[in-house]
Amino acid sequence: MANKNDYLITSSPLKALFLFFIPIALGNLFQQFYNLVDSSILGHFVSEQALAASAVCISLTNVFIFIGNGFGIGAGVIVGKNFGAQNYRQMKIVVLTAYTTSIVLSILLGIIGFTGGRQFLLWLKTPSDVLELAVTYLRIYFLGLPFVLVYNVTASMYNALGKSKFPLFFLIFSSLLNIGLDVLFVTRFHFGIAGVAFATLIAQGIACILSVIVFFKTISVYRIGKTSF
Repeated sequence: MANKNDYLITSSPLKALFLFFIPIALGNLFQQFYNLVDSSILGHFVSEQALAASAVCISLTNVFIFIGNGFGIGAGVIVGKNFGAQNYRQMKIVVLTAYTTSIVLSILLGIIGFTGGRQFLLWLKTPSDVLELAVTYLRIYFLGLPFVLVYNVTASMYNALGKSKFPLFFLIFSSLLNIGLDVLFVTRFHFGIAGVAFATLIAQGIACILSVIVFFKTISVYRIGKTSF
C-alpha cells in the first residue's frame, strides 16, 4: 500500500508535477547564485589568476560530475519504477547496489582525476600563470569527489521517490556553509584557492553524509527486512 506521503502516486498528475518541479527549479537557481558568490570571493579576495584557475577546473570537473550524474539518473529510474509498482523490497536492493557501485566508481574517478589532473590541464592548454593554482584546486577537489557523486546519486533517488524538496534543503545548507567557509578560509586565514577547494570539500562532505542518513531513515518506513545486493 502506498504511503500517505507518496504524492506522486496518490495525488492528481498536475498537482504531483507541480510539487515535484518547484524544488528542483529553486535548487538550480540557488546553485547558480552560489557559483556567482564563489567566483566573486575568488576574484575580489584572491586574484584574477585564481578566478581563472577555478574556471578552467570547472570545465574538467564537470566531465567527472556528469558521469556520476548519469549513473545517478539511471539508478533513479530503476528506483522510481519499483517505487511506483510498490515493489519496495526490490527498490531497496537497487538502492543498496547503487550506493555500493557509486562509491567504487567515485573512488576510481577520484584517483584518475587526482593523478592525471595536471596532464588534463595541459591538454586543455591552461596558461602557465594559472596552471599551479588549478592543479592545487583540482587535487583537493578530487579528494572529495566521492562525496559529490554519492550526494548526486542520493539526490536522484530522492527525486525518484517524489521527495525533491530534500535535495533542495541539503543544497541550500551546503551552499550557505560553503560560502561561510570560503569567507573564513580566504579572508581570515588567507588560504587562497586552496581554502575555496577545502570549503567545497567540507561543505559537500557534510551535506552528503546528512543526506544519506536522512534518505535511509526515509525509506525505513517501507518495512521489508534485510535485503541483499
